[in-house]
Amino acid sequence: MEELLLGLLAILVLAVVVLVPLVALILSIVLFRRVGDLRRRVARLETTARAAGGPAEPDETLEFVEATVVATREVPSHPDAVSAPLRPPINWELLIGRKGLGWVAVILLVFGTAFFLRYAYENQWIGPVGRVAVGLLTGLALTVAGWRYDRRGWRIFSQMLSSGGVVVLFLAVYSAFGFYRLLPQQAAAAFLLAVIVESALLAVLYNAPALAWMSLLGGLLTPVLMRTDSDQYQSLFTYLAVLDAGIVVLALWRHWPGLATAALLGTQGLFWLWHAQNFHPEKLAWAIGFQLVIYLLFVLHSLTAHVFRRRMAGWEDLARLLLNASLWFTAAYVLLRTDYRDWLGLLAVGMAMGYTVLGRVMLGRRPEDGRQLLTALAAAVGFIALAFPIQAKAEWIALGWAAVSAALWWFGLRTRAPTLRGMAAVVAGLAVGRLVFIDTPQRGFELAVPILNQYAIPALGVTACLLGSVLAARRFWATLGHAERILTRLAGVLGVILLWFVLSADTYGFFRALANAQLSGQDAVRMRWLGQVALSALWSVYALGVLAVGFRRRVAAVRWTALFLFAMTIGKVFLHDMAGLREIYRILAFFILAILLGLAGWAYQRIQVDRQTRESDDHE
Repeated sequence: MEELLLGLLAILVLAVVVLVPLVALILSIVLFRRVGDLRRRVARLETTARAAGGPAEPDETLEFVEATVVATREVPSHPDAVSAPLRPPINWELLIGRKGLGWVAVILLVFGTAFFLRYAYENQWIGPVGRVAVGLLTGLALTVAGWRYDRRGWRIFSQMLSSGGVVVLFLAVYSAFGFYRLLPQQAAAAFLLAVIVESALLAVLYNAPALAWMSLLGGLLTPVLMRTDSDQYQSLFTYLAVLDAGIVVLALWRHWPGLATAALLGTQGLFWLWHAQNFHPEKLAWAIGFQLVIYLLFVLHSLTAHVFRRRMAGWEDLARLLLNASLWFTAAYVLLRTDYRDWLGLLAVGMAMGYTVLGRVMLGRRPEDGRQLLTALAAAVGFIALAFPIQAKAEWIALGWAAVSAALWWFGLRTRAPTLRGMAAVVAGLAVGRLVFIDTPQRGFELAVPILNQYAIPALGVTACLLGSVLAARRFWATLGHAERILTRLAGVLGVILLWFVLSADTYGFFRALANAQLSGQDAVRMRWLGQVALSALWSVYALGVLAVGFRRRVAAVRWTALFLFAMTIGKVFLHDMAGLREIYRILAFFILAILLGLAGWAYQRIQVDRQTRESDDHE
């Protein structure tokens, strides 16, 4: 620690001895050049005034320019140029000198104060009361100095001093109850509240977002810099809750972008750092209570700012609404899954109901702010979809998502809300993806009744929801846009193929289970061959049935789907069955496919004959 302090002191001495004279020299050269430029400009103005016959007072003008040493732009030579002034270029030298050096000094002051308090504590220089008193006096002195400089017009410098003072006050108060245990928790909360109110008032008084940001960053850094070997989690949670409450109030008072979101993310970051190092089930009540308080604080911020005060929600506000819900539920899941896993699905449903009520309140009070309403509804749909994988068995998750999708699709059709239909499409995609890529590959091959088993029933339910949604859309076809109609047709084709996929997987699984149940290896091989024949027969019958539906409903897309399935069957018979099956099974596969393809060809011929007969009757 001593080496660190000496190193920091050496850096500060180097900055004072080397950087300050260097900066002063550069500023002197720049100012000298500017005075020379201003002299030449005044001389040109004098010449122009004499040529025009007007009086000129070079001495007074020159004295005024030299006294103020201000930078001015060239006088436009054309009168039209006055109406559109050019933006002056950024002076990087002044930007670094006026802002960069000062803010770096504030940061160094914060670290130096924290290290001083720790070093004084470890070496017993002065008592805890004296250390805290030094920090409080330093913070107050800096704050008062910032206020005095603000009254003199030094706006940026006053913000730097005030920021440093507020952060030092944070360090002093936190060390008093979280480090030295000089204050009880209630008194410490009152002191912290006073410091937060002071920083908020200064930020509003100076209209300085930078002051608010430095106060937030200093407040978040304080528990890190003042960390001890003992876990003072009660003090930490109380401190962060009071800090976030102050930031929420400040964000309601001044809508400075990013401030509330940074407070939420910073608080969660500190919590998970604590959780990784110090969590124990005995601390569960404090941990879950703290997360609930933070969640409610930012929900109240959204309600107050965008519903009751009618401030239009921006993209950051909408993202924070979803982020707050996600972080709270993630924390609840991690903290409660060991002992209360059976209740987490109910918690997800409760969250969905809460955001549905929130959406209803937004609709009643702010119907013009559609983005906020849709964000709340999206959160509700997300929690409903999340309840199924948490609570239900694996094979029923996809069915739950498909049912939610069908309900959203139906309400979207009835209310003519494209956004609800879009949400339904997303959830339906999740259901189909889980069924195809997770449930089907992970299913077992236990011997069970075909169709009436734990895989086929929910899988057929997913297919029914998808095809039912497509059929329901036909009643509202006129209200759908062109893109939605195309996507609905594609969803119908996908539903037909999905039903074929599910029946195929169930048939294959049944014969695979029969083969595994055989005692002899030859019987198992024959069962597998019989399963391949049954699969080819199923594909042929299913394709013929789809073709019949396409003829009946006069839908070309359905008939093309049937032709695709016939092509798949033909490919299987020639590429797989002909090479992998014995004679009798191969013959059965070829005969079944030939008969069904013949029926399909006959159907096409019959339709062609009927069409020609109708055309000839119409012609006569």
